Amino acid sequence: MKIKQLKLGPMDNFSYIVWDESLNEAAVIDPAWQPGAIEEFLLHEKLALKLLLLTHAHPDHANAALYFLQKDKDLALTMHKEDAFLLDDAVSAGGGSAGLFGGKPLKLLNGEEELALGRGKIKVIHTPGHTPGSVSYAADGAVFTGDTLFVGECGRVDLPGSDPKALRQSLLKLAALPDNAVVWPGHAYNGNTSTIGVQKEYNIYMKLAAKSEAEFLKAAV
Repeated sequence: MKIKQLKLGPMDNFSYIVWDESLNEAAVIDPAWQPGAIEEFLLHEKLALKLLLLTHAHPDHANAALYFLQKDKDLALTMHKEDAFLLDDAVSAGGGSAGLFGGKPLKLLNGEEELALGRGKIKVIHTPGHTPGSVSYAADGAVFTGDTLFVGECGRVDLPGSDPKALRQSLLKLAALPDNAVVWPGHAYNGNTSTIGVQKEYNIYMKLAAKSEAEFLKAAV
């Protein structure tokens, strides 16, 4: 699979386009802020948008989703069921009406599913903590970590639905991935990309998560 990283909006968000070259089928992960920029790339590469995925439902990661849902009645917003309570805020930020994403189709995940994209698969990894429904998506040696894991940092745990103990467990789950798995984070904090191995060695939150719950909580909370 191929990956295009787009830095969009005033909060240094990353949106991702992931596609299978054999069938030109694409997924957009965390459609944020500038749907025109995402659509322009899809059109330029002649890609068919098949999956619209959220790592979590905070407005800065979902505020462009409605644009694509309104243009394609067969497209569903895919996200973990535990983040459904955040959708009203995301809709308002995207200019839509409140109430279960303006009545547009939803596909709610339980976590740990596999999603088909072209001839490939995208693995859903439930990584709560920043939000209860945060997920990471793993595909072809890459992992899209949203606001769970950044380069050198981890996600905030002082927001509604956040849970620092759950975030520690999620970091441990990500640490169990191969060291050469490429990390694609949700924001451009300290860098655009890294690997799991590098983060285990240099990211203080990953190191403290592996050391003890008490030491991680002292740093993260």
